[in-house]
Amino acid sequence: MTGKENYTRAIECKGPAYLPMQIGVALPYMYEQDKRKAARIEELLAKIPDDHLNLQPEFWFVSPPTKKGEVTHWVDHWGTGWSDDGHGAKTDIYPLERGYDALQDYAFPDPYVADFSAADAKLADRKDRYVFGSVWFTLFERLWMLRGFDNMLIDPLVEPENFAALRDRVLEFDLAMVDQWLTRGVDGIFFSDDWGSQQCLLVDPDEWRRHYKPSYERLFRRVREGGAHVWMHLCGNIVAILPDLIDLGLNVLNPIQPRAMDIHHLAREFGGHVCFFGGADVQGTLVYGTPEDVKREAHELVKTLGAFNGGYIASTSHGMMPETPLDNVIAMLEAFTEYLP
Repeated sequence: MTGKENYTRAIECKGPAYLPMQIGVALPYMYEQDKRKAARIEELLAKIPDDHLNLQPEFWFVSPPTKKGEVTHWVDHWGTGWSDDGHGAKTDIYPLERGYDALQDYAFPDPYVADFSAADAKLADRKDRYVFGSVWFTLFERLWMLRGFDNMLIDPLVEPENFAALRDRVLEFDLAMVDQWLTRGVDGIFFSDDWGSQQCLLVDPDEWRRHYKPSYERLFRRVREGGAHVWMHLCGNIVAILPDLIDLGLNVLNPIQPRAMDIHHLAREFGGHVCFFGGADVQGTLVYGTPEDVKREAHELVKTLGAFNGGYIASTSHGMMPETPLDNVIAMLEAFTEYLP
């Protein structure tokens, strides 16, 4: 069975030959530096089949990255400013923050200027791998990166017409990116919008349905009609809108964060209707548990989320924390790789 076939069977709950997994370990950034343990991690990572290809286009910068002291600054193709002090990038400039009158001088980016040359080079050597392209910071995230987070929470209520016009301009950009991926024959398209806190949705679910759901319907329909799967990254507890997303055509939900959503509830309510991607707890078990705890959790994830003739892609619940003990990384990889042929 090819990588593409195995992924497709896992996503569609049609009996994959082995457990697909996507696990990265940034060893140079881990606090623990042990050559022997690092070698064991590399050995285990090498067992994971090279069966998928994650592609992203190259975007342009309004201003190229510059470094001031220990902090790197840049402005992206939407005019949003970023800074990175070595502990993750953060937004700090919002081009439309002062108000919608700023649109008079604002130039929307052209989706057809995106550089796909590196992605195309990889596609030329796709072999039998499952390929997905990304449309990252899809809608809500891109909107608050333009207006500022607090503004975007209240804009649909106090500036509904301006909000809708801006939302639809961002949506048209996304649809153009989807079309460019579909012409390249990708198997899936990966969207991202963090809608959840650890406890609940960031907005009232009915407000989400009123102001955002129709946009996701258009995006998902374009992907599904193009013959591809819909993948989406949605941090936090998004259970309140998960039935809506599944009805719209969501195929793969990422990440599964057990500190935000109970895996048994997810399996009971949604297993067999969406493929779960993630789950190994980077906030708790991987940092504070024993290797035995980690292995127990990994097996429980496969047993619970993968109990639907597939329906599970093994991974962590988010990026691995640098303080994670390497013995726990080894334990997680040893447990998951037991499900490989």
